[in-house]
Amino acid sequence: MKFFSVHRTFLILLCVLVVFLFYGNSSPLVDQDEAAYAGFSRSMMEKGDFLSMDFPYSTPHRKPPLHFWITSFLFKIFGPTEWVLRLFPAICILGTSLLTYHLAHIIYGQRTALYAFSILSFSLYFPLNGKIALVDSLLVFFSMLGFVSLYHWIISYKKIFVFLFWLSVSLGLLVKGPPVLIFLGGTCVLLLSINQIRSKMWKLRPFLWLPVSLLPLLLWGYFSWQKDNGVLIRWMLDWYIFRRATDPVFGQSGPPGTYLMLFAITLFPWTRIYLSFLNEYGWKLIAYLKTEGLKLFKNLLPWNWEGIDSNFTPKRFLLMGLGFSWFFYECLASKLPSYPLSAYPILAIILGDQLSRKHNQIYMYRLYLTVSLIMIAILSFVILPKFSELRMDTKKVADIIRTLVPPEETLHSFGNQGIPSFAYYYHRPIQEITWDEIQTTKGYLLIAESDFLIGKGLGLEWETKGEPFSIFAYDRNKKLTLRLVKTKKD
Repeated sequence: MKFFSVHRTFLILLCVLVVFLFYGNSSPLVDQDEAAYAGFSRSMMEKGDFLSMDFPYSTPHRKPPLHFWITSFLFKIFGPTEWVLRLFPAICILGTSLLTYHLAHIIYGQRTALYAFSILSFSLYFPLNGKIALVDSLLVFFSMLGFVSLYHWIISYKKIFVFLFWLSVSLGLLVKGPPVLIFLGGTCVLLLSINQIRSKMWKLRPFLWLPVSLLPLLLWGYFSWQKDNGVLIRWMLDWYIFRRATDPVFGQSGPPGTYLMLFAITLFPWTRIYLSFLNEYGWKLIAYLKTEGLKLFKNLLPWNWEGIDSNFTPKRFLLMGLGFSWFFYECLASKLPSYPLSAYPILAIILGDQLSRKHNQIYMYRLYLTVSLIMIAILSFVILPKFSELRMDTKKVADIIRTLVPPEETLHSFGNQGIPSFAYYYHRPIQEITWDEIQTTKGYLLIAESDFLIGKGLGLEWETKGEPFSIFAYDRNKKLTLRLVKTKKD
């Protein structure tokens, strides 16, 4: 028996992935999302208020609460450190990779499962989601758990998988709201077009279990509404549903086809297999359109599904999974890299099958895997530590300002600085104020250098404390120069 058998190779790569996901996770917080989530979670732990999401510079980053609840629980047990913050997201990315291996194994066998696991776990973008504490790591895990449970239900008809499917929907909704329902619900709708399994799909009993799966989210929404008279819920509906469907978020937009091109980069070094997949299925689509013409689009209409004589196949299941994990987001005006994250495990399985049908598959796999492991090593020991140094500014500035502002004083902040990591490390009260309030506020102010000069020009009596503070805002690729000033009290 060869030492590097398929099974042993998988175990070795699993160990490499575990080391990559959990090594070096004590680095400073990443602005803006991760630092905001850390602030929400620590505030919940310290105040015992699990409904409010109040943290300086973090208003746009409020989400449904499950991620914050889990993190605050871990903070309570292990302490509020960066490593603990990133613990559960890393576990979720590891779990998603294992679910991908499992699904590929039962569909195509052990070797293709190894290929799929390698493509997902050692590509450029996907494993990095385990190095930063974002809600997307939890969302992709629950989405993949629901997708795998759906396949098992179709194949085995065991009711435990109905429970797991709806549990995944419920938890996914409590993590980020609609995306899990778009993916899993949309996939189920597409699967209804297959006559062979239509009755099984209806036996998921969506009219019964969908309201039940919505119940935890609705209960949280009800109690949150009671607490603040609906301010948070109305804001979330506007920000995450109405606005994102039509307008770009944070200026990140793109035409249809953006993710099609983005995958060629994020799947590196497995890009050639991805391009081979696009070439094969692109020509198949063209050939189908030439022979069937408009019949393809007619068959997309639900009232025409009864007349379609189609059989269920694993490949068709996977391709339908891409419909609402990838293609749906191509149609939105807003384009964030994390939107099609649930498509990566499905693509990894499809590309694993694509690789397994190559006559030189062993050579290609070893070549791409070698490049992947070198890339992972460079990321772990060179790029990520260098990026960690760039994130030290807010921590250093917070430590300095803590020595300049008395503990009993509230620090007022003007100018929408967008640095929640500073607020996290400062760990004292910060109040954001408007220009109308700045002229009447007494005490300590943190303002931009440009606003300081304007205030001095207007004759405001400010006493500077310390030298100007320089913070490199890497998320905006610019340097912030801040001033700490004290106003004279009456």
